[in-house]
Amino acid sequence: MTYTILPPNQFLDDYVLNIQLHQLANISKNAYKFWKDVQVARYQGTRVVFLHKKSILKKHQHLIQKCESLNGFVLASAFCSFTALAPSHLVEKNNSQIYKILDIKEVCGVKFVNLKAFYDLLKLDYNYNIYIEKCHFFSPTPLEKRIKITESMCVGYY
Repeated sequence: MTYTILPPNQFLDDYVLNIQLHQLANISKNAYKFWKDVQVARYQGTRVVFLHKKSILKKHQHLIQKCESLNGFVLASAFCSFTALAPSHLVEKNNSQIYKILDIKEVCGVKFVNLKAFYDLLKLDYNYNIYIEKCHFFSPTPLEKRIKITESMCVGYY
């Protein structure tokens, strides 16, 4: 078994959510631990497990199409650690203005944010590191690059 810790800005394009696959296959959530040559990944500090699509057993390969596509998505907690955004901004009932512009979805009780779509909205290259904070905390424009996304919040990038 190959175990990978994903960086917080790593898109999940090549992965499926283990909990969803094991529900569809009607197998134990730990079954992957007994598979030969399986590639497993998770984000730092999380317990959510992802399986690389190419390493899933042949008898379960047909279930990949039934799994929710995670293309462009990252785990919500990884998005928050990458952007320094408080997790409370990812809850609809908190009336966060940022929540309204993010593509957020939940699969089997696990929340994801479409980081690729957020980069596309900002017209930024995927290699940029980004952070989100109140605009008044930013240095003047030539010193710090920023994009205003709401009345009070900006995205800095480098």
